[in-house]
Amino acid sequence: MQYRKLGRTGIEISEIAFGCGAAAGLLTSGDHEAQLGAVRRALDLGINHFDTAPAYGAGSSETNLGRLLEETGAEATVSTKVRLGKESAGRLREATVESVEGSLARLGREAVDIIQLHNHVAPEGEGGGWSGHTLSPEDVLGEGGVLEGFRELRERGRVRHFGFTGLGAPDALHALVDSGAFDTIQAYYNLLNPTGGHPAPPGFGALDYGLIIDRAAAAGMGVLAIRILGRGSIVPRAEAGGKTPKTLSRGSDFPRDAERGRALGWLTEGFARTIPEAAIRFALMKPEVSTVLLGFSETAHVEEAAACTGAGGLPEEAMARLRGLWESDFR
Repeated sequence: MQYRKLGRTGIEISEIAFGCGAAAGLLTSGDHEAQLGAVRRALDLGINHFDTAPAYGAGSSETNLGRLLEETGAEATVSTKVRLGKESAGRLREATVESVEGSLARLGREAVDIIQLHNHVAPEGEGGGWSGHTLSPEDVLGEGGVLEGFRELRERGRVRHFGFTGLGAPDALHALVDSGAFDTIQAYYNLLNPTGGHPAPPGFGALDYGLIIDRAAAAGMGVLAIRILGRGSIVPRAEAGGKTPKTLSRGSDFPRDAERGRALGWLTEGFARTIPEAAIRFALMKPEVSTVLLGFSETAHVEEAAACTGAGGLPEEAMARLRGLWESDFR
């Protein structure tokens, strides 16, 4: 396993990080032996960061992760999140503190290395078009906002670093980066929408994140690349459990992204063994990316991802073909 600096945090993070979300399902299931086997194998392979959230399995992911890390005796860094609902209006700071205290209790930890905002962020009045309850930059940065809650928690020794999930309106996300208040960002970045780290060509149909990875790295932030597999749209298994995954980024609804994903089959013809391998190597090509955060449903997936570290990026021939797809908007 190779390691990179997580921005200014001082953390040396493995190039592959273990996501404990509900989409992959492993850490929200009841199969303790499968969970333990995957976590032990991840640790053996050098993975040293685990990411969870109270929204994953209604807290079960945090509970399971805390138990597994205690059982293995692992020295790993941990990040969790805060997602606030409408009921938190007028008491964002207090609700933030309460949420984190609940997470720490489930994890069985005195502190976490990184606490991250999980809500979409968009300008005031633009929240209706995004998934879940949306917060404005003022909700996050202003008086009585989320950031004040984070700072209170840090003063009490409950959290060490602040981050946010980079989903929502790009201008609002850029405002959080430019505030200088955050140490990390989870950035949406994949073969279908590379605009977090590559310029968007004219007419590109997905949301343009405006090189937010570069902007964050220039500000000293660590970058955790997320949605590398487009929540499954990039790989052949198009749907999970008979349900179409929800849209996380405008212009990237699942059926449209699944159609785009079918245009990537050529990557396994001499460029990579599998599409997931190509997707991971693509993300790791960007030096501003600190780690690739992936969810796993079985130990074999952990091993496949870990094998990509140090494997090198995609060759220029493949990148040229990808740029052609982006410029044509996959037509």
